[in-house]
Amino acid sequence: MKALIFGGTGFIGRNLCNELLSAGYRVSIVSRNPQKAGLSGSGAEAVAWSVSAGALPVELLDGVTLIINLAGESIGNRRWTQPVKEEILNSRVQITQAIVNAIKQQRFIPRVLINASAIGFYGPRGDAEITESTPAGHDFLAKVCQAWEEEALKAQTSGVRVVVVRIGVVIGDAGALARMKAPFRFYVGGPLGTGAQWMSWIHVKDLTRLIRFAAENENMNGPVNATAPELVRMKDFCNTLGQVMGRPSWLRVPGFLLKVVLGEMSNILLNSQRVLPDKILKEGFLFRFPVLKNALEDIIQQ
Repeated sequence: MKALIFGGTGFIGRNLCNELLSAGYRVSIVSRNPQKAGLSGSGAEAVAWSVSAGALPVELLDGVTLIINLAGESIGNRRWTQPVKEEILNSRVQITQAIVNAIKQQRFIPRVLINASAIGFYGPRGDAEITESTPAGHDFLAKVCQAWEEEALKAQTSGVRVVVVRIGVVIGDAGALARMKAPFRFYVGGPLGTGAQWMSWIHVKDLTRLIRFAAENENMNGPVNATAPELVRMKDFCNTLGQVMGRPSWLRVPGFLLKVVLGEMSNILLNSQRVLPDKILKEGFLFRFPVLKNALEDIIQQ
């Protein structure tokens, strides 16, 4: 099978590329800067394209059986001013729209489109358990995810199987965990906010395996929660992280301080989402790292 990946040079994309290549896929990564993609020696091909260049060339889809779209402006790098919020939304919708339009023009369509989304789709839910049937929330991230998913699902009218993967907090050697580890190294680690909020996490290896599983399993359609089965609160996550690192977890960062420093973006750290991976478990997917402590040990003790 030939896979075409958008957003393949980021943290998740690089790991996914390795997962697919090891399984025998031919992989092409679409990037704004293919020379900077760092793909030399990986076995993947880099293809140049960006939304600013115009419509996605239809020929890029020739022979492609699987499209994976992870592309979008990072939500955690800058304070959410109105222009930044527009960029976060537009970067996701416009790229997805370009992919769907190219599919519509193809004579031989891909079998499946795997489109990233996030558990932010559900908005803050407190202690309530969330499954794929839980309706969307009403905050900014929920609206972004809704618009993103709606655009991807339009590919179904062309006969493409579409799976939208609602991704939780991904733990690996980069991303959220890398930022969380920093204060623990200096013995000032601890929970954010009250610490009572639920954190829905997933090991990056399980995420890439889950995406491949969804691509290869014809029964998978629509939304799929990409979170580990073990549900933990922020304070328990930090306690476990501290244990694995041999550091205390004692310095709580007050929620009001995060709101002052980060503004609306602090919601991604303070909101509570107790997300269950119901759909993928019912299809027989087996997590390699269903327990947080084992997942953290695999990453930190490498």
